[in-house]
Amino acid sequence: MQPQPQAGGRSSGAGPLGSHGRLGPLRPVPHRSLRPWAGARLGGAGGGVGELWLAGPGSVVDAGAWGTRTLDELAAAAGAALVGRRGMALLGPRFPLLVKLIDAAAWLSLQVHPSDELAAELYGPGTLGKAEAWLVLDADPDAVLITGPRRDLAEAALRAAIRDGAVGREHCEERPCVPGDALMLEPGTMHAIGAGAFVYEIEQPADLTFRMSDWGRPATAERRLHVEESLRAIRPAAHAVPVGHAWRLDGGALTAREFRLELADVPLAGTRAPAGESPEVVTAIRGRLELAGDGWREALEPYETVVVPASIAEYRVEGAAGALACIGSVP
Repeated sequence: MQPQPQAGGRSSGAGPLGSHGRLGPLRPVPHRSLRPWAGARLGGAGGGVGELWLAGPGSVVDAGAWGTRTLDELAAAAGAALVGRRGMALLGPRFPLLVKLIDAAAWLSLQVHPSDELAAELYGPGTLGKAEAWLVLDADPDAVLITGPRRDLAEAALRAAIRDGAVGREHCEERPCVPGDALMLEPGTMHAIGAGAFVYEIEQPADLTFRMSDWGRPATAERRLHVEESLRAIRPAAHAVPVGHAWRLDGGALTAREFRLELADVPLAGTRAPAGESPEVVTAIRGRLELAGDGWREALEPYETVVVPASIAEYRVEGAAGALACIGSVP
């Protein structure tokens, strides 16, 4: 259910340092995922790139003395040196985050993600559901997001529409898609990203998606509808929760059980200290950034990503005033 990235690429700067047990910064190879609703912002030969997976369990990294591995393979080998005490407590020696960009020229499917409990029941122990958060990076003037069912819609009517294959926008709550807005979506929330939206997404390291409508696009083996699964996963009372606007998160950070998201202004981001607690997935959102630690330096252009292992004691985020980074970690 999770596409695997293509091997290749290289890390800039010093890269991973030393022998086993000591890791330096890791530069994942982005994975381009072709989607029928894709826009043109993420490039790729012939277009069609709807999602760019920046860092996740299947992302390939050059880990120096550890070799070329996926982040999940490296987590299994390095344990807390990569994922930290918090990552080990949350998922054990597995890479605990997934970060991606989504570029929509047409509507994504109307969908829902299961809870961990339902995912494990349906697909076996250790299978994760998906909580996620969105940060709107850009949007056409008329772009909207579906953030749950229409609030005056009876649950029986919603379930009947899903079961009959008739669920549509008339059953949904919509909100304008505004750059700088952030929303949290718990498992069970019916949702969709609308045409013209460009979104940064942080989520649990899984890609279990149940489609209840694909807006009339022909079903294929890879893109089928999941009526029964959707009916089990959906929580009709759940809606996406606004957690920030104007490029600021309420309370300074979004902290869920599964992940933490910060929007770090440069130079206010200053010195950061993973210090054995959690990896940090740093993505340049606006402007050019540089990350600098003990004997290493990594430059990031907009939408490039570096994973800072938990074993790095501290590092600095540098750049021109006005630069902005998304930093994902384990709470």
